[in-house]
Amino acid sequence: MSDNESRISGVVWSNAEPALAPSAEPSLNGLGVDLDPSTPEPVSTVSLPPSLFPRDLSVPGPATYLRDDLFYEDHRIFLVENCLFRVPINGLAAESQIFRGMMEFPASGNEGLSDQNPIRLDGVSRDDFRQLLRVLCPPKRFNAPAPILSFSEWTSVLKLADMWLMDEVREHAISCMAALPNIDPIDKIVVGREFNILSWLAPCFNEILQRSQSFTERDLDLLGIPTFLLLVDFRNRLTFTNDYNYGTSWHLGTKRQATAVDFTQVIKAELPDFQGKFFYRILS
Repeated sequence: MSDNESRISGVVWSNAEPALAPSAEPSLNGLGVDLDPSTPEPVSTVSLPPSLFPRDLSVPGPATYLRDDLFYEDHRIFLVENCLFRVPINGLAAESQIFRGMMEFPASGNEGLSDQNPIRLDGVSRDDFRQLLRVLCPPKRFNAPAPILSFSEWTSVLKLADMWLMDEVREHAISCMAALPNIDPIDKIVVGREFNILSWLAPCFNEILQRSQSFTERDLDLLGIPTFLLLVDFRNRLTFTNDYNYGTSWHLGTKRQATAVDFTQVIKAELPDFQGKFFYRILS
């Protein structure tokens, strides 16, 4: 092989310029280019040293990636009263076996993964669900205070916690509700009866009987006629005694005491029968 030629893996390069024919135009054929399309061009390959691309180099696929225990959250989309919620399912599953089962045994492969195929929560109001999420998934901001819920909003949390067997959330809601100030004891009795919070009942009934506020029609509606009549009877059985040795005091008797007080004036002044309201209500 001449000095003007060099060979790498079967490919030949030449440094010599092609000679041109006398009195002829430069030709591409003279450069070794075949203009005949019917003739296939030879394909040459250049082999590189194997050390540049080691065969043992491997890139792991998604199936081999690890998922962080704390910061890998799986989201699901729920439909509640025609409103979509996209929330981390981990928080719900951590508190409820019902949602854990929903993750382990979904109704369909892609349920809850798109707005077009959400998980339907029938029989749940969106406001109740929103209050529960405020407790389970509060927005995390620096120096942000914990969410402050009203008695009614905590009742929404308690309702869903009771429905979905979230025992710790239920106890947390009861504790927070008991600490709220200035809550009408009758409202607490209604909630205590509905969700079996027996520890609330006796103190709230006692507060009703001790206060100076008279009963209202709302109290009758919320307490029910049997309870309302019993409370009125307890109040009527109070007797006032004046002991010269121990001073005055109230005692709860076993029955209502008779009195000689004439109530005629207050009856005519306050009962609707004497104001025209009673007969109007019957006629209407």
